[in-house]
Amino acid sequence: MDLPPGFRFHPTDEEIIIHYLVKKVLDRRFSARAIEEADLNKCEPWDLIKKEKMGEKEWFFCKKDRKYTSGMRTNRATESGYWKATGKDKEIYKGKKCLVGMKKTLVFYTGRAPKGEKTNWVMHEYRLEGSFCSCLGKKF
Repeated sequence: MDLPPGFRFHPTDEEIIIHYLVKKVLDRRFSARAIEEADLNKCEPWDLIKKEKMGEKEWFFCKKDRKYTSGMRTNRATESGYWKATGKDKEIYKGKKCLVGMKKTLVFYTGRAPKGEKTNWVMHEYRLEGSFCSCLGKKF
């Protein structure tokens, strides 16, 4: 990727939701030069480094995988471990009043639950929430 020396990609949570995630959800062909596509259930966290574009923090679009085809539970397992949600989801607002998304923190554990071993790998998962369309002032 041709970016000028010193370029850093440090979007706020609000910018991630509004300028990237909404556009990706509404247009599957949308691509952002700083965000790669990856299947996080088929990649171990240490393998994701090979796909990185920015060097400091890695950013990926990934479709949510369901544990069961008819259920709502999310599958976050890989071959060698699993991503476990930790803490409380953070609400993301446009301005101060309009809820547009949520941010979940996940920690990678090797092995299988409930006896997995915690690692230092951390990931933040963003999802759309609320009436983001009306908040953005657009009709989709």
